[in-house]
Amino acid sequence: MLKIRIAVLHHALGRFGGGEKIAILHSIYLKKMGFDVELFYNGPILSDWKKRAYSSVSFNYLSSGIPRSLKDLRNLARLIKYLRTFDAVLVHHHVCPLLALYLVNTPKLKVLWYCGEPLRALWEDWLSGLDYRELSPTVKSTSLEFYGKSLTSLFLSNPLYDFSTSILRAIDKITANRYVAIMANSKYTKGILERVYGRKEPISVVYPGIEVQESAAKRRSQMREMGDYILTVGAFIPMKNYPTLLKSFKLLQSSYNKKDINMVIVGQGPLEHEVKSLIRKHEIKNVTIISRVKEEDLRDYYINCRFVVHIAIHEPFGLVPVEAAVYRKPSIVSNAGGIREFIVDGENGFLTNPYDVNKIARLMNILLEDKSLLNRMGSKARETALSNFTIERSTESLKGMINLYLNN
Repeated sequence: MLKIRIAVLHHALGRFGGGEKIAILHSIYLKKMGFDVELFYNGPILSDWKKRAYSSVSFNYLSSGIPRSLKDLRNLARLIKYLRTFDAVLVHHHVCPLLALYLVNTPKLKVLWYCGEPLRALWEDWLSGLDYRELSPTVKSTSLEFYGKSLTSLFLSNPLYDFSTSILRAIDKITANRYVAIMANSKYTKGILERVYGRKEPISVVYPGIEVQESAAKRRSQMREMGDYILTVGAFIPMKNYPTLLKSFKLLQSSYNKKDINMVIVGQGPLEHEVKSLIRKHEIKNVTIISRVKEEDLRDYYINCRFVVHIAIHEPFGLVPVEAAVYRKPSIVSNAGGIREFIVDGENGFLTNPYDVNKIARLMNILLEDKSLLNRMGSKARETALSNFTIERSTESLKGMINLYLNN
């Protein structure tokens, strides 16, 4: 019996994060579940994840939708011709809007979309009320990578930005309504998609999942020097809300007399210099920044922390609290976004207004003071993660949806 052939497409837009991890993991686990899978990828990728992807599935370069040379045009034509040999194409999170438009209009090509969120560069004002150019320092570098200097200058110039955005939004709406199926990563995301695209066909929810890899706790020399620490994991971008986090931590140290507790930030990104400047300016002690962490080292940081704080301004889901939960670590998270579908306030973590410095500091203090509560919440968080948010469960749901739409 021939295996169903699936092409998974993903453009990493300027950084490697949770969406990129899930695209790779879904590809690997779909293959484990009997599909013939090839991953088409373009953008940043951490070395350990690249090694794993290359060793697990066929790994291909993914073109953008605007060829900048005759060679690019030929590569794009070859890509679309090759994708027609697959039973289904799964756009995972995002690809270039013009490439997506070509795909959904290619005859006999069944294109599905696993959506983490609408493309923020186009819909940020709908999602958060903010201007994406101000919110994301990666927008220019990503545009340069895909479209080159000339087109980027046109797209992002003040006179033409609104016009080019309106054109791309129209293209994005057409594309969204021509996918064979759309699967959202949370009920929250599903609601946004329905509001943005007005799609009449039902949108399914397939939660992302994490790999459960049990490992003994390691206390590396660097961790021993840190002592007890609160952990946060996330890219240095405005959406991760580091200024509020740091103000809350400083308040914890001063108002609650927690001068011996440390904060470890695992991440990298365009605002790293600004975050370090904030730490120096406000003389915030005991903050350590760790960048370029391999997955096995990240597990150790989870295992050895007291708990996690993840107060992103707006996220469609957010994997960090789920990853932490595997190691019985509760999280303090934002009450805005899809993570509310994992964290139940007061049971397996705390929800808070992401701008409420006083409350965030108070919640951190509660978890530091009440070890019994910390342990209960951590156990409940692990129970929730293992019940509903493993990569196996996620991929089984995705597999079921793919089979359903292919059979129809």
